[in-house]
Amino acid sequence: MDWKELKNNFRIRDIFETRIKILKLTREFFWNLDFKEVDTPIAIKLPGQEPYLHPVPVKFHNPIGDEYNFYLQTSPEFAMKKILSAGYNNIFQVCKCFRDYEQFGGNHNIEFMMIEWYRSPGELANIMDDMESFFKFLSEKLNYHDPKINSVWDRISMKDLWQKEVGINLDENLTLASLSKTATNLGFKVDAGDEYEDVFYKIFLNKIETKLGTKKPIFITDFPAQMCSLSKSCVNDNRYAQRFEAYIDGIELANGFGELTNAKRQQELLELDRKKRQELGQEIYDVDSDFISALENLDTLASANKSGVAGVALGLDRVIKLFSQARDLNEVIFEAVNDQIN
Repeated sequence: MDWKELKNNFRIRDIFETRIKILKLTREFFWNLDFKEVDTPIAIKLPGQEPYLHPVPVKFHNPIGDEYNFYLQTSPEFAMKKILSAGYNNIFQVCKCFRDYEQFGGNHNIEFMMIEWYRSPGELANIMDDMESFFKFLSEKLNYHDPKINSVWDRISMKDLWQKEVGINLDENLTLASLSKTATNLGFKVDAGDEYEDVFYKIFLNKIETKLGTKKPIFITDFPAQMCSLSKSCVNDNRYAQRFEAYIDGIELANGFGELTNAKRQQELLELDRKKRQELGQEIYDVDSDFISALENLDTLASANKSGVAGVALGLDRVIKLFSQARDLNEVIFEAVNDQIN
C-alpha cells in the first residue's frame, strides 16, 4: 500500500489498523507467557547456509572509507540461538527479514516481518501448542470469528500425508533416484541437476500443498532428514527430522524445528549446504564459527535440562493478511517494494 491508499481507501485503512493491532497483540501474547523479547542486528557478517535462500548483500564504510561486506538477515535464528546458549530460556523477536529473488507481492516480498520464538528447554509439540494458542488469542482479541481457526488444529506426519494425498510411501522415496522415478511416473520432468529437495517440492507443491489447511489449520511434521540441516532427527526414525510447517488455506505460515544442538553434526551439515550453494553457483561464505561454539554450550545446557530446544519462524505479514482479509502482501506492508518500483 502507499500513502494515497492509506489516506483515501477505507478498506486499506482497516487493513493497516489490523496490522497495528496484531503487532501489539503479538508482544502481549508472548509477554503473558513470560517470554523475554530480544533484539539482534539486522545486518550480519555471516548469514546462514540454506542453499535456496539468497541473502541481500550490503556494504558499510567507516569514516576513512574502509569497506565492509555485510548481509541483511534472512532470519534471526543464529543470533537468537547464541542468546539461548548464554543461558536465556524462552525468547522471542519481532523483526524485519530480507530475502533476495523473491516475488513482489502475492504471498512473498523481499522485505517482510517475522516473529521467531524459542523454548529452551522445549520440544516441537510445545511450539505447535504455542502457535495454535497464539492464533486463537488473535482471533478472540480481533473478534475474528472463524470456526476453522478456533477448532483443534490437525497434526500429521509428512509420511502419512503423502500416503493419504498421493498414495506414495515416502519410506520408499528417500533417495534422489527413487523419488525421481516416482516424480516421472506422476508426469513431472526431472532435470539432470535436480537435488532431492527440488524433486520433492515438484510433487508436494503441485499435488499436496494447495489442499492443506482448507478445512482446519494443519501442522505437517517429520520431514525427510536430508531437507533439514538445522533440525535433530526424529527419535523413532532417523531418516526423518523434527521439523514442521503450518498451513491455513494452502498457505505456509511457519517453519519450526526441534533444534539440532550437536555442534559437530551441525558443522558437518552446514558445510554440506555450503558445498551445495557452490554447486548451484550461488555466493558462498564461511560457516559462522561463533554459532558453532555457541551450540556447544547450548548442547551442554540442553543435556543438563534433559530436554531439547525448539523454535519456529512465523511470517507476520501473512498472519496480518489472513486476519485482515487482504488480497496480497502489498496491501499489508506500507510502501512494499512493489509500490516503490512501479
